[in-house]
Amino acid sequence: MLLDPSAAGYAAATQPHNSSVEQRPARVAVISGPEDLAPALEAVDALARSSGAALEVVPQATGHGAGAPVGEGAVVFDTSNLTHISIDAEARVATVGAGTTWAAVNAAAEPHGLLGLAGSAPSVSVSGYTFGGGIGWLVRRHGLASAALRTVHYVDGAGRHRVAADDAVEELDRAAIWAARGAGGVGIAHTLEFDLVSVPDLHAGALLWHAEALPALMAAWSREIGSLGSSVSSSIGVLHVPPLPLFPEELQGKVAVHLAIADPDGSVAAAPLLDAMRAVATPVSDTWGPTDAAGLARIHLDPPTATPAIGDARWLDASTPELAAALLATAAGDDSPIVMMEIRHVAGAPTGRAGAVVTPPGDFIYHAVAPLGRSSREEIDAGFARARKVWSSADAGTAPGSWIEGAATVPEALPVEIRDRARTIADTVDPQRRIRRSRLLG
Repeated sequence: MLLDPSAAGYAAATQPHNSSVEQRPARVAVISGPEDLAPALEAVDALARSSGAALEVVPQATGHGAGAPVGEGAVVFDTSNLTHISIDAEARVATVGAGTTWAAVNAAAEPHGLLGLAGSAPSVSVSGYTFGGGIGWLVRRHGLASAALRTVHYVDGAGRHRVAADDAVEELDRAAIWAARGAGGVGIAHTLEFDLVSVPDLHAGALLWHAEALPALMAAWSREIGSLGSSVSSSIGVLHVPPLPLFPEELQGKVAVHLAIADPDGSVAAAPLLDAMRAVATPVSDTWGPTDAAGLARIHLDPPTATPAIGDARWLDASTPELAAALLATAAGDDSPIVMMEIRHVAGAPTGRAGAVVTPPGDFIYHAVAPLGRSSREEIDAGFARARKVWSSADAGTAPGSWIEGAATVPEALPVEIRDRARTIADTVDPQRRIRRSRLLG
């Protein structure tokens, strides 16, 4: 039931997607089905008794949000095998295992003309992404993924199976679904049920320009972004292009301006922004057009393999277009430790079900990523500090916690009252604190 470091499967389970921290737990519990959770907790208890030391349980699927070290005082519960998928096309509902990736969900939903509210990276699991809010390419039309969450099947600290839902009989389970919608979730989730949405005419694409055009492109972006159609979601940024076939040869090893843009309702609403930016400078690469779920997942141009990295992110207010050019310029130098900085446009996103974070706290998001090894931590922190001096005047007060790579905790992810309420729920679900709490709870 529990794998030690010499066992096959241990290494794979302890190499999260964000590999900026080391994971060397005492054991790994491979969870292949919901029925494995309670026995795994009992096995942890037995191991703790035999060793004379308490052991923390750390649930992990893909590990995109892994930021805290995992040492000998912990047991990783590997939920990556919880990948069952059921699509109710008539009700527009997906029921999936907590380890299921968005690529798998949308591959199953797309033949029905439906998609889930996936994020930028197709390899992210539905659970951590949704519990952290869930900001994807359909956000301005359908809101955060957290607000589309209907039900969570989970176990509490005692190994009891529970169902978190708005209409649950027990108050604790009604509270648990509230916490699962954006405050990181509680207990150990094994199955999620969430809404799917229709995508009648999906268009998306990535456009790349030489960085020399950044001032003129940002002037066009700032002028047009406020009038962009309400179904269009987009991100404008600078990217230090790696030497990979994914990118045009003439941009490899250079700095580029990157626009990622999507609209599930066709090409018309995005045209004013695209036309204005193309008029300023001809893109080196332009993939805008009709696409499918796989094409939508490619527009952010994420690296194909796990990369040790540190991230920074913040919700920003409606004044962001006024400082956008200066903000991106802080990462546009050839010697910048920041290899990707973006400004995501989410203004006008609707609110769905009630929960901890179900409405974007700002109109824009600042997000920056710096790989470890390319620069020192001091240089990375200095780069983030330069950006902060620019974006601080538009600060909306909190951070999109799931976008801060490589952090053990994200204390500014939630307003104090939301965080305190979610902590209380987590402590009620797991009063002995056997299960590692979400890093959003600090």
